Amino acid sequence: MELLANLVKSGLSEKEAKTYLTCLELGDASASEIAHKGNLPRTLTYDLLQRLIELGLASYVIKKNKKYFRAAEPYELLRQCKEREEAVAYVMPQLETLFTTKGMKKPKTQVFEGKEGMKAVMNDILRSNAKEFLAYGSSRSSFEVLPAFMDEWHRERIRRRITMRVIYNNTPEARRKIKERHESLRYTAYKFMPIRLESPTATIIYATKVVLQSWTKEPFAVMIENEEMAENQKRYFKELWKIGL
Repeated sequence: MELLANLVKSGLSEKEAKTYLTCLELGDASASEIAHKGNLPRTLTYDLLQRLIELGLASYVIKKNKKYFRAAEPYELLRQCKEREEAVAYVMPQLETLFTTKGMKKPKTQVFEGKEGMKAVMNDILRSNAKEFLAYGSSRSSFEVLPAFMDEWHRERIRRRITMRVIYNNTPEARRKIKERHESLRYTAYKFMPIRLESPTATIIYATKVVLQSWTKEPFAVMIENEEMAENQKRYFKELWKIGL
């Protein structure tokens, strides 16, 4: 069964793979012998053998006016797999072009869950080499969920001189956070929206990515990587910044 499964992975259908293996076991054999050994309908076996011949994985000889089929040597399978790989590699630049939309890749979406997932998202900001990132919407502090990590993260951000622009909801929680965490807000500009809604949800924009974060007891984030969407979000942020307090 494992052998059959791996042949299917090479590109053959299950019945084609079964027929090929039967031919290997029998050597030169008639279609009826192959059908019987492989437990396949005889009429279907003829079609399968013809398909294997077209693929270069079988051939036949005539003996005493009777057709006998034989499997191609197994190395032929490997040669064909390499040939397909080379063919795909050759057209890869064209395929990449087709994969893009107006010169930009289609959105790539990832979901990050739990504290480790949130750490991965925050560290991605540092790895992106972005000189600035934008954030809006949250009135709850990430420090509540990852206090030690966020202290260290901001130290590294400040060391790299990565600037932040943040638009907070205008809540007591947000204002308290700014007073208590003033050291971690170096290289940061912030404003308030006239929204008095306590929310654990934030939107972060940097490089070509937009991240939706939920800083709850079971935090999670959705990262969307798309240049066009990121640019639209940056423009939206700039409009919010104009009316911020």
